[in-house]
Amino acid sequence: MIKKIIDSIAQDKKDHVLLGMFIGYPLMILGYVVDQIFNVDFMLVSGAIAGIILVGLKELIHDWYLSNGKPELADFLYSALPILFSLLTYLI
Repeated sequence: MIKKIIDSIAQDKKDHVLLGMFIGYPLMILGYVVDQIFNVDFMLVSGAIAGIILVGLKELIHDWYLSNGKPELADFLYSALPILFSLLTYLI
């Protein structure tokens, strides 16, 4: 049943989820390390925000401005959701 659900998702959307993970997670990990070294509590959130901005810029610059793809809100959401979910998990 789960395989059926995953197979029904377009490959493009799966690629955007991976893009969000590859961009967002390292920035959040870097932010967490900075938080621990300097004893602050905002760099992980800053890393998540930077990741979301980067995936948004990818849609704007690469897909829209350079016409290398079709800019879609769904693509941005599929890229940003893994970052948001891990940020919410950390904050809870």
